[in-house]
Amino acid sequence: MIQWKPVGEYIEPNWVKLGTALPPTLFWRPKHGAILGYIRDGELFDAKWLYVCDSNKVTDFSAINAPGDNIIDLDAHRTPA
Repeated sequence: MIQWKPVGEYIEPNWVKLGTALPPTLFWRPKHGAILGYIRDGELFDAKWLYVCDSNKVTDFSAINAPGDNIIDLDAHRTPA
């Protein structure tokens, strides 16, 4: 289950220090739904850094964990037919 937070709680990272290699965040826009991307300098960009909208049009966000050791191979858990 996604744990959404109000966008007012979002803290923009220090892009000078951290660069652009950060994982994208999931943002919610009421009229257009969710988008995976970044807020930088008050503007929302998608995960490929294409401009999406003014960040004031975003209401909620949710951090997304990058894939790691928690990935499960479903085929290993299926009962053979």
